[in-house]
Amino acid sequence: MSAQLWALLAVGGIVIAVASLERWWAARSHRLALGAQSLSRGEPYILYFTGETCSICRTHQEPALARLEGVRIDKVDAVAERVLADRFHVYTLPTTVVLSHEGKALHVNYGYAAVGKLERQIAEARESAVAVASA
Repeated sequence: MSAQLWALLAVGGIVIAVASLERWWAARSHRLALGAQSLSRGEPYILYFTGETCSICRTHQEPALARLEGVRIDKVDAVAERVLADRFHVYTLPTTVVLSHEGKALHVNYGYAAVGKLERQIAEARESAVAVASA
């Protein structure tokens, strides 16, 4: 076989491998999103988007999230879980998303979100869930 044919076969193999990897990442992100919804047990929760190089995440956002009591927080690597991050338009880190127990985004905070703000958003999500349940 000629060198050009080998090169063409190699490029084709790489394209197929990359497409398969993209499909696997999309399916994994979708499973993560569905799993987060099914585990919420009727309580609002937070998706916390972060990354390895985010210093504000480590120095400010994580301590604020640690102060929240009785709130489930799902930490998501925004680079590794790009499909899920795109779903919430995450283009800055940190980003926190307060979700209803059904998985509906109620509040999206781009950048650092103080503990008081997150507590108010969670309380509002709980109140709306009670109002819907009693209606």
